Amino acid sequence: MPKVTTQQLRKRTQASAASAAVKPQTIGASYDKTQPRRGPTTKGDGADGSRHFGPMFNKSLGQHILINPLVSQGIVDKAHLKQTDTVLEVGPGTGNLTMKILEQAKKVIACEADARLAAELTKRVQGGPFQHKLEILHGDVMKRDLPFFD
Repeated sequence: MPKVTTQQLRKRTQASAASAAVKPQTIGASYDKTQPRRGPTTKGDGADGSRHFGPMFNKSLGQHILINPLVSQGIVDKAHLKQTDTVLEVGPGTGNLTMKILEQAKKVIACEADARLAAELTKRVQGGPFQHKLEILHGDVMKRDLPFFD
């Protein structure tokens, strides 16, 4: 398939829009790569530091969110959890893996240093069947006395 240049794409879009009687949008707007990227500025769409899919993550603290449900399920399957297990999860984030663990284990103790993510996890299980099975510890796991876990 031959490569299409921006100019060719612009002409095609304008021709398509003209035939559909719609005003074409600008394609290939100038972008200065030396300027820092700015996120959305409208209220409810990033003004509070969050993105449309959840809170903004601090990668310098090692915050990376596991979103693939097959990977989460694979981790839980390989752990061979029993209905009598109490699991300690360090850094649960938004709780994608936590929810899978809650289905299998008796109890999950989740230690989260970021209060925003701890609130997100609390909100996620609130009012659900796993609410009583989850205990969230706030703060650095290395500086805490931990309760019993298997």
